[in-house]
Amino acid sequence: MSILMCKNVPVYDIDNHKVLCNNLLPGYMQVYSQDRNAFKTWLKLRYSSNTNSLARQLKGITFGQGNRVTINRETHAFSLSDCYWIKESNDTRTFEQLSPYYVDFWKGTGVYTGGAIPTLYVPGYISKQWINSSVLCKYGSETFIEAECSRVCRLCGIQAARVEIDKANNCVQVYNITSDRVMLEQADQSGRVDPDEFDEETIVGLFGFKGMQMILMDAIFGNGDRHAGNFGWLRDSNTGAYLDMAPLYDFDHALDSKAERDRLIADAVKTILRHPEYRDEAIRIAAIVVKVNTINIFRVRANTVLNSIITVSYTHLRAHETRRH
Repeated sequence: MSILMCKNVPVYDIDNHKVLCNNLLPGYMQVYSQDRNAFKTWLKLRYSSNTNSLARQLKGITFGQGNRVTINRETHAFSLSDCYWIKESNDTRTFEQLSPYYVDFWKGTGVYTGGAIPTLYVPGYISKQWINSSVLCKYGSETFIEAECSRVCRLCGIQAARVEIDKANNCVQVYNITSDRVMLEQADQSGRVDPDEFDEETIVGLFGFKGMQMILMDAIFGNGDRHAGNFGWLRDSNTGAYLDMAPLYDFDHALDSKAERDRLIADAVKTILRHPEYRDEAIRIAAIVVKVNTINIFRVRANTVLNSIITVSYTHLRAHETRRH
C-alpha cells in the first residue's frame, strides 16, 4: 500500500483514496477534492513535467521514459521544495533516514552520476539541478540577471531568494528558501490560484503588501514571466499552516521588456493607486532603485513608476481639494 507522507505523518492513502491528515494535505487537494484525480493532478504539477532538460535526461537514462510508477517507488518522490514523499506501508524507514534534507543524494548512473533525486522534481524550462540541499544551479548565461534582481530586492528590504553567479560553471546558484520545517507550495499547486485566470488584484488579495512588492519589482525589472509556478506560500511542515508569502524567486525573464514604460508598469501603478495603503512603500522602493548602482534600465523603469505614482496622486489630491472648496 502506497502512502503520501509529510515528514513522518501519513497524509493520504493512495491505493484506497483515503485522507489520513487533512491539515497536511497538498493545498490543491484541500481546495478541489480529496480523491485520486486531485492527487494525480497535484503530483503532475510537482514533477519536472519534462521541461527541465537535465531532469528529463536523468529520468530517461536511469528509469526509462514515462515510467513514473517506477520513479515514485525508487525515489519516493523526494523534493527539496517540500517535505512530501511516497512510502510503502511496510517500509519502516523514516523521513530523516531518507530525505535529501538529511542524507546524501542518490547519484544516478553512467554519465549522469552526480544527478540528484530532487532534480526530477524541479519544474521550469531552464536546465537546473540540485547540487546539495542548499543550492540549486540554473544553467546558462541568461540566468545571470537573476543575481542582480535578487540583490536589488534585498537592498529594498524585500525578501527574495539569494542568488549568486558562478561563471566557472555558467550558472547561477540559487539558495534554498525551504527547510525540513518550512516548505514551499507554488501557487499552481495550491488550488487557490487559477493558473490561467489571475491578475494583479488576485495577487494583492492573496498576499497583500508582499504581493504588491512582487508586482512592483516585476514592473521595474521588466519581468514578463510571473506565472503561477513562480510564486507561492511557505507552509509549516509540521502543522500544514500557511505562514506567509514565499520569498521572491525566478527572475530569469527580467528584461523581457527594456522599454521606459509598458503594460507591466501601467498595471503596477494602477494596482498601487487602487491600494493607497501601499503608496508610500511603493514610492520608497522605487526611489531606492532609482539611486542604487544597478542596470540602467531598472533605474529608468523605477523612475517611470515613481513619477507616475506621484503625479497621479498629486492630481487626485488637487481634484479633491478643489471639490471641497
